[in-house]
Amino acid sequence: MSKKSFVKGAAVLAVAGIIAKLFGALFRIPLINIIGTEGIGLYQLAYPIYSFLLIVSTAGIPTAISKLVAEKIALKNHREAHRVFVISVKLMLAIGITIFIIFSVGSRMVARILGSERAFYSILAISPCLVFVSLLSAFRGYFQGMQNMVPTALTQILEQVGKLALGLFFASLFISKGPEYGAAAAVAGVTLSEAGALVTIILIYRKKRRQIMAQIKSSPRASYRESDRSILERLLKIAFPVTIGSAIMPLVGVADAVIVVNRLKQIGIEQAKAESLYGILTGNANPLINFPAVLTIALAMSLVPAITESFSARDLGGMRKKTSTGIRLTLLIGIPAAAGMAVLAEPICALLYKRISAEDIKTAAELLTILSIGVVFLSLVQTLTAILQGLNKITVPVKNLAIGAMTKIILTYALVGNSSLNVKGAAIATVVCYGIAASLDFIAVIRYSGISIPLMDFFIKPLIGAGLMSLTVYLGYHYLLPILGTSISTLLSVLVGIVVYSLLLLLTGAVKKGDFELLPAGKRISSLLVKLKLLKD
Repeated sequence: MSKKSFVKGAAVLAVAGIIAKLFGALFRIPLINIIGTEGIGLYQLAYPIYSFLLIVSTAGIPTAISKLVAEKIALKNHREAHRVFVISVKLMLAIGITIFIIFSVGSRMVARILGSERAFYSILAISPCLVFVSLLSAFRGYFQGMQNMVPTALTQILEQVGKLALGLFFASLFISKGPEYGAAAAVAGVTLSEAGALVTIILIYRKKRRQIMAQIKSSPRASYRESDRSILERLLKIAFPVTIGSAIMPLVGVADAVIVVNRLKQIGIEQAKAESLYGILTGNANPLINFPAVLTIALAMSLVPAITESFSARDLGGMRKKTSTGIRLTLLIGIPAAAGMAVLAEPICALLYKRISAEDIKTAAELLTILSIGVVFLSLVQTLTAILQGLNKITVPVKNLAIGAMTKIILTYALVGNSSLNVKGAAIATVVCYGIAASLDFIAVIRYSGISIPLMDFFIKPLIGAGLMSLTVYLGYHYLLPILGTSISTLLSVLVGIVVYSLLLLLTGAVKKGDFELLPAGKRISSLLVKLKLLKD
C-alpha cells in the first residue's frame, strides 16, 4: 500500500466517520431531550460494560485479519487470504455467542454492581448486539485487508442511521413508563441497527463473491499450505495484545461507572443527581471530544496495513515517510480541535442541548473545557498505537495505555471525592491518562522507527494557526452574539475558525502541495490553490 493509498483509505473512512458522528449527534441530542439526563445516565451505565465486552470480542481480530489478509494478498495468494477470513468468521461467531450468553445472564448482577438496578433493562437490551458486531468485524477486517474501505465506511453510516431512526422511535414509545424503559428502548434500537449493518455487509460480500472466487482461482497453489491451526494461532497472537490494549479504556469506563456515581453519593449528592452528573459527563461532554477522533481513527485504520507492508518489505524510507505523515496529520487535526472546543465550550453545549437546564449546560461546558485538552493526546494515542502495531511492537502501546489508565482510576477516585471538584475530577483524570499514554507512545515511535521530529512543522506551525484561530473565533462569537443569538453565532464562529485555520496552514507552509495530492481529487484542489496563490507550486 503506497503512502497515497493509505491516506486515500483514511479519507474514505474519515468522511464516513464524520457522517456517522453527525448522525450519532443527531441521535444523542434528541435522545437526551426525550429521556432526560436521568435517562441518559441509565443509558450510559449500560454502555461501558457493553463497550468492554465488545472490545474483547471484536477489537483485536479485525486488526489481525487486516494484517494477515494484506500479507497474503501482497504475495498474490488470494486463496490463503480468503481462508484467513473463513477461519475468522467461525472464531468471531463462537466468541460473540459466548459473550452474549454471559452478558445477558449476568445483566441484573452487573446493574447492582453499578449502583443502579434500573440499568438492568438497558444492559439486557444491548446483549444480543455482541453477536452481530462480532461477525460484522470479521467482514470489515477482510475488506480492509484488501484495501477496500468502502464496506466499513458504508456500514458505519448505516449503523448510525438505524440507531437514529429506531432508537428515537422506541425511546419515544416507552419513555412514558419511566426513564429506565426509555433508555432500554433506545438501546434496543442500537442492537437492531447493528443487525442491519451485518446484513448489509453480507450482501456486499455476496455481490463481490464472484470476483473474489476468480482471484482465488487465479492464485497459484503454493507448495506450502498453512494449516488452519497455524492461521488461528497467528490471528490470536496478533489479536490478543491488541484486544488487551483496546479493552483498557472501556474497562476504565466500567471503573468510572462504578466509582463516579458511588463517590458522588459519598460526598452527599443524592442518587438521581449523581446519575444525572454521570450522564452529563458521559452523554454530553465525552461524545464531543470523541468527534475529532473520527479522523484520527480513520487514519489509524489505514496506517496499520500501510506501515506493516513497508516494515515487512524492509522499506525503511517508506515506513518513515508514512509514520511522519500520520503524526503530522494527527497534530494538524488535534491541536485546532482542542483549541476550538475550549474557546466555544459553553456556546457549543447551549447549541446542542437546548432542553437541558442552564445549570446542566454550565456543568457540561466546564467538563468539555477540561476534556478538550485531552483531544490532542487522544488523537496521538490512536495514531501512535497504529504505527507501533505496524512496526510489530504490539505490546508497547498496551503497556503505555495501562500506565495511563491506572493513573486515571486512582485520580478519579481521589478527585471525584473532592466536593469542590466532584464530577470534574473524572474529566481531569481522563486528560492525565491520555497525556501519559501519548508521551510514552511518542518516545517509543521515535525509538523504533528512527524518525526525526521537526518541531516547526509538527508543533509550532499548528500551534500558531490554532492560537490565531482561537482568538478570531472568540472575538467573532462575542461580536455576533448580540446581533444573531447563540445558535447562529456559534455555527458561524466554528465556520470562520475552520476557514481561518486552513488559510493559516497554507500561508505558513504547514500544508504543502504534496499533501493535497494524497487525497481524492487532491491534484485538482492543489492546482486551484496554486492559481489563487494560496499554495506554492
